[in-house]
Amino acid sequence: MAHPSDAFPKDMYQLSSTNALTFTDKHIYAINNPTASAISATVKGSNYTYQSDAYKATSGNVTVAVQPGATVYGRFTSVTGAGLLCYVA
Repeated sequence: MAHPSDAFPKDMYQLSSTNALTFTDKHIYAINNPTASAISATVKGSNYTYQSDAYKATSGNVTVAVQPGATVYGRFTSVTGAGLLCYVA
């Protein structure tokens, strides 16, 4: 069994400007908004949207409004949004 510390975040990044945080060998699993206003995040990764009669994987970017103090969890390979904190494992 893996040691529980393997599940802890290894790195934290604070995003700036319009630069994307992108990985091919790791995942961004949490996005936090520490500011006082909503931040529009563009994410790519394990995103699913409801289409017709089922949830289907979205291959492109998805925009998510991250409210002040909120954390969005997922398995993302790319995130853009100035001011966001991204936790990587």
